[in-house]
Formats: sequence, C-alpha cells, structure tokens
Amino acid sequence: MKSADLDAEMLAASQAVRQAHIDRLIGLGVSGVALATLGSRQLAFGVAQVEPCKLGLYQPCAGAEHVIMPVMEAGETVDLIAWRTTQPNRWVWRFGIGWALGTDFLLPRWDDGPVPLFATPLEWMAAAGEGICVLDWSAPELRELASLEAIEADETTGRRLLATLSKPARLPRFIMRKAVRRAA
Repeated sequence: MKSADLDAEMLAASQAVRQAHIDRLIGLGVSGVALATLGSRQLAFGVAQVEPCKLGLYQPCAGAEHVIMPVMEAGETVDLIAWRTTQPNRWVWRFGIGWALGTDFLLPRWDDGPVPLFATPLEWMAAAGEGICVLDWSAPELRELASLEAIEADETTGRRLLATLSKPARLPRFIMRKAVRRAA
C-alpha cells in the first residue's frame, strides 16, 4: 500500500474521532495539550473498527473499535498501528512495516539531552510524541538506538533495550578469496 493510501486510511480514522474518544484518552492520562502538540506535527490518532489477523496485523472491518495511529518515518506514513484503550500494551500493524514511533529522534538534534523511550503508544501519545516508542523489538533498525547519546526509559523498557543492544550483532559467514594476479 502506498503512503497516500495509508494517509487516506488514517484521515478517515481521524475523521471518525468523537468527543467521547478524546475524553477516554484524557481519562487515560493524555492531556489535551499533548494531543494538540502531537496533532500539530501529524495526525495524532483516529478510531476505526478493525479485526486482528495473523502475524500481528489487522484488517479494517466490522470488528472492535481501536485507536489508530500513523507510524511515520522522515515525514511519511509507512504503516498504521491499532490498539484498544483497555489494552494499550498490545498493538497490531496494518502491514508490519513500522518499527517505532518517533524515529525522527534518531536524527541529530541541537540538544544532547536523553531521548525518552516509551513502553506503549499510549505513553508516547501522552508525552506528545516527544521521544521514541519501539513497536517491533525484533526489527534490525532497533540497533540504531545505540547511536543516541543518552536514553531515558522506565526500568522495564530500559532493561529490555539494554539486553537487546548488548547482544552481539549477527555477522554473515565470510569466505575469503585468494588474490588473483592477472598478466598485464
């Protein structure tokens, strides 16, 4: 699916948001200011009926209502995630492409302060998207977090990241050829 198609799907989900949805998020600790701040940079969230499928993906259909959020990279929507407000620590992807929310925080910044790392999309949203939320802990891109000067996280998330980054990187098997001398 092209970015434009994902944007259209996200726009439709954002247009389905009602005051009751906003009130529910506020009740879960997401301030109106955080929603407005995040919304000034991207579509903050939408709602849609979806049904989880195999492999951690979802399909739009007449299923349970979920919060829909865009997964952005370099200003483009690369995927969407869906999660229930009753289970903010479980999410599913539209296509399984997006590995994290807030990947722009991997770009060089003017300040060298720690980059906040959040455990769930709900926590990330409550912080107005000011940090990173890892969605796929098996993504090879996760190693990019090692390039950050400092990371701030809750103890569980911090330990999980430390354990992941401490594993040796997989290297391919190398086969060395002997140098071939060619006649001039």
